[in-house]
Amino acid sequence: RAIFVKIEGDPKAGSGQGLQIAIDNYDQNVVGQHIAYLYDEKLIDGIDVTHMQSPYKEILIRDITPKGRKYLDETEPPPQGPPKRKIGF
Repeated sequence: RAIFVKIEGDPKAGSGQGLQIAIDNYDQNVVGQHIAYLYDEKLIDGIDVTHMQSPYKEILIRDITPKGRKYLDETEPPPQGPPKRKIGF
């Protein structure tokens, strides 16, 4: 989820330019592995830039796919705030 939030907040998202994603308090290798999983599941759009000596699959992120946006919509927590009052009988 944090990866999606970082992508959405990047002004270059959707421009065709590659995005650099770093998540506070997470090892970059772990973040990279999660990005590769999201790419393999077609939740993010990117380019596989893995080199032969890479320790793991490397993806240059470009944006969130429609499938990824659908996932975000389905998993969005309900808004916080006062309960809605019912009017009527």
